[in-house]
Amino acid sequence: MTLKEQMLHYQAVARAGDPAACAEPMSGTVVQERPFYTEGRFGHHVVVVDEPTSFGGSDKAANPAEVMMAGVAASICVTLRCHAALLGLEVGRIEVGLAGALDIRGFFDADPAVRSGFGSLEITVKIDSPAAPAELKRLMAAADRGCPVLDSVRGATPITLTLL
Repeated sequence: MTLKEQMLHYQAVARAGDPAACAEPMSGTVVQERPFYTEGRFGHHVVVVDEPTSFGGSDKAANPAEVMMAGVAASICVTLRCHAALLGLEVGRIEVGLAGALDIRGFFDADPAVRSGFGSLEITVKIDSPAAPAELKRLMAAADRGCPVLDSVRGATPITLTLL
């Protein structure tokens, strides 16, 4: 089955509107047994997260904010490629650049007016494609609207934090 055929199938399921058929549940567990080396298990995949030595880590992996940025970028790439297939657009290499800054005043609650997360993210996208600029603009609009991780970061996703 081609990517376009797969996307047409999933698009038909989505348009049928059955919430149970459209749900894509996922879960995982993250464990940190020493500062700040962390392993997350999601199905049979392992994601390693660490902090730089300047922050007390061993610098063996990207830090949590960088992993979040990578998740956003990867989801944008997936969304672009899937929608390109639906639109019949040829797409080669996709490169997503991200830039942002955290402010430690928020992390340490030194200033209640300062967020602990990114104040903003600048995201740039390069797509190798022979498609016309108008087609690429349409593709970008589909990704801007349909990217699930981008939406989760942008929106007010309800989160419950519970101590067990």
